[in-house]
Amino acid sequence: MRRSFWRASLTYGYSVSSVAAQTQGAKDYFDYINFSGVAGPNSLNGIDSSTITPALGYNTVNNPVSPTGGKSIFFSVAATGSALGGNVNTIRPAVDIKYFKASPIFSKNNVLAFHLSSWLITGYGGKLIPPFSRSYMGGENDVRGFTVWGITPIAFIPTTTSLQVYNADGSARTQNVVVGGVLQPQSVTMTAPTYEVVTPGGDLQTFGNFEYRIPIIKNTVSLVPFFDAGVNRVLRPSQLTLDPQHVLDLNEQFPTAGFSNQVQIAAGTQKVRASTGLELDVTLPVVNAPFRIYFAYNPMRLDTNLQTPIAADRAMFPNQYTYAKAVSSSAIGMVYPWDEKSTMVRFTVGRTF
Repeated sequence: MRRSFWRASLTYGYSVSSVAAQTQGAKDYFDYINFSGVAGPNSLNGIDSSTITPALGYNTVNNPVSPTGGKSIFFSVAATGSALGGNVNTIRPAVDIKYFKASPIFSKNNVLAFHLSSWLITGYGGKLIPPFSRSYMGGENDVRGFTVWGITPIAFIPTTTSLQVYNADGSARTQNVVVGGVLQPQSVTMTAPTYEVVTPGGDLQTFGNFEYRIPIIKNTVSLVPFFDAGVNRVLRPSQLTLDPQHVLDLNEQFPTAGFSNQVQIAAGTQKVRASTGLELDVTLPVVNAPFRIYFAYNPMRLDTNLQTPIAADRAMFPNQYTYAKAVSSSAIGMVYPWDEKSTMVRFTVGRTF
């Protein structure tokens, strides 16, 4: 028997968060991002979020664990504001839709299952989205064949790098310095402007899942061919900017670099990703949740070499050899291989939807 019901809710939450950088790129991004109300040389400390979330749902799904029919529609708007306390201002509307139907082909015991989920987040009142609130996709809960949180826009942010200086004939340039009272030769270095790669996350994510559920043992074992597809992108670039003072300092140091406080998104990194494969689900009576193992192939993935922009020009270098060496070593124009896996085998607990 299928039941239908509406459900409305209103929830409130308050959180205090800190984010610690684990890589140099993340450290630089956290240091340079234009997000107010935080401090710290290697982390974002004291991010206070006060959130109220009204939600409305409609449900006719006939079984919460192994449904064979019905639909579920859920809509919410999470409003985080300094007026409620804290120092974060964001709005996050979200929608989630599920639909289940007995298969009209092969066997009526088989089930067609569809899922669509999407959300958008934006800051307001002059404040940006906290880095940890941005969107990262990938894994068993959305697009199964990708690394957990591995689907993200890729971006370039301005920074500096230290380079070896060479003489015009290709020999390393040195200068004599006093070390421990002894005059010794030391390599000469210079600082040059460059870009580095970061993964800032998106502000819009949308993904869909299709499953054809074939029961092998009723309510216990099922075989599930599936197809997942999703996109994670930056819809509002104005919400992804750098500290203007940091950019100003760099441009004063390197007037010809022309750095902007707008984070540059690498071309092609916001495209649709897709996975298809086969999943085996085993529901244990006591746990009442499916243990599953799946194999996924990713027909739509990112496999490219990312080329960072070159901010340094020839006039900054003492000679052509030093400039050519910097270019050939990718010190001022890095080539970064980005190769997402073509296949994935994973064991996990619970359904994708």
